[in-house]
Amino acid sequence: MTSSQKKRALVVLTCIVVCLIVLAPNFIKNSLPDSWPSKPIRLGLDLRGGTYLVLEVQTEEAVKSRLRSIASEVKSAMRKEKIRVKTKVEGTRELVVRMIRERGRGEVEEYMRAEFTNLAFVPESGDPKELRYKIKDARAAEIKKTSVDQAIETIRNRVDGFGVSEPTIQRSQQERIVVQLPDVTDIETVKRTIGKLARLEFRLVAQPDSREETVKRRQRRGGELELEEDVIMTGDVIDRAYVSINPQTNEAEVAISLNSIGARVFERATSQNTGRDMAIVLDDIVQSAPRIRERIGGGNAVISGGFTAEEAHLLAIVLRAGALPAPLTFKEQRTVGSTLGADSIRQGLSSLAIGSALVLLFTIIYYKKAGMLAVGCLVLNMVFLLGLLALFQATLTLPGIAGLVLTVGMAVDANIIIFERIREEIRAGSSARAAAEGGFLKAHWTILDANITTLLTGIILYGFGSGPIRGFAVTLCLGILTSVFTALFVAKLGFEVLNLRRSDDQLSI
Repeated sequence: MTSSQKKRALVVLTCIVVCLIVLAPNFIKNSLPDSWPSKPIRLGLDLRGGTYLVLEVQTEEAVKSRLRSIASEVKSAMRKEKIRVKTKVEGTRELVVRMIRERGRGEVEEYMRAEFTNLAFVPESGDPKELRYKIKDARAAEIKKTSVDQAIETIRNRVDGFGVSEPTIQRSQQERIVVQLPDVTDIETVKRTIGKLARLEFRLVAQPDSREETVKRRQRRGGELELEEDVIMTGDVIDRAYVSINPQTNEAEVAISLNSIGARVFERATSQNTGRDMAIVLDDIVQSAPRIRERIGGGNAVISGGFTAEEAHLLAIVLRAGALPAPLTFKEQRTVGSTLGADSIRQGLSSLAIGSALVLLFTIIYYKKAGMLAVGCLVLNMVFLLGLLALFQATLTLPGIAGLVLTVGMAVDANIIIFERIREEIRAGSSARAAAEGGFLKAHWTILDANITTLLTGIILYGFGSGPIRGFAVTLCLGILTSVFTALFVAKLGFEVLNLRRSDDQLSI
């Protein structure tokens, strides 16, 4: 072997060794140490089984929720200035501030202008006691985008509470999220946990002689309860939530620990309202309304309400993860059983084996010893491709297996182009060595041209597709890279080293 051939042989050998190391966990997983540098190839939901959901974030509700928060801030600020106002949100973009008396309009306008620069004043209102503001489009778009990002993070935190390994949670379209949970098939429990808004509020129960504005909320055990409109604090102040058992009633409860801000607010609220009932409201439903018997310090509280152990566990998960910024709508849902996944793997691998066997048999019969070299290159091609899938921790799906089958055909196609060019050189009277060199040289740009255009197609599929389409695109793109490498580098080295010639200086092709 020449020096150049030795260097190229070392490159090929190194690639083979690296791929075998990377693929080892797929065959001898139990015999390898935990510190092994690679993991088995991940299987997609269609091969492994589990739950697939497509959720849409109601982003307009996030804008409306922000306006409600502003309305609450305006009322609180004006109360300190001894100015009574009523606020309401119309549609999803407008905030209406109405003075109870005519005085105070100038103060309200000044406050709104200084504090809320993202609200535009709407001058069309003919009522002197009424001020209208509309949220600016740029700010609304920002809130909508942020709400999807927050929803993804909240869903991920809730899924972590399930203990699911290798979940997939990603944005699909502008307002849609795809959630894939391998090995989880209880879709109703997943929907209840992921889709729960989990908006937690602490409010005082209204007193009969109170002059404060009130709202009515449904109770968990039936009936309605009248509460003060002002919210003492929300679930944003929760630092920890966990299930506990009441030793007196033996019922499951959710104990919560508040952060430093929440602890101060809670301590002040309980000290100022001793003897009154405080309602704990989750998603506009009163879970419990215990009486404040004394000042409560330390930032600890308990949510009770006759929960089962499972209900308390799921409630603790959503409270730990935080509230969703906007409601979710389930646009698509399906479960894939593990049996169906196993059948998909078996059928996919069978199709790959049968297709490969037929292609290889034809190649050996038609191209003789050169065909045997092509078979060896094809085997290496599959080793390299699977090695890359494992190295990049790509997820193998059923469309991905289809990509493997396509790779077999594309790899052989490259070899056929090379072999036919070599045959043309032989018919033109070239020697065996000159025919091989000329064949590879003439096939070089043809193979690159065909594979680069296909690679661009695969990149576009990955960029604009989702789910199964991306799985196919990943396998296709990696398969193109390995096919070109084995056809133009490994096969050429094989021709040079093995020197497939008969005694009469003719290639067996």
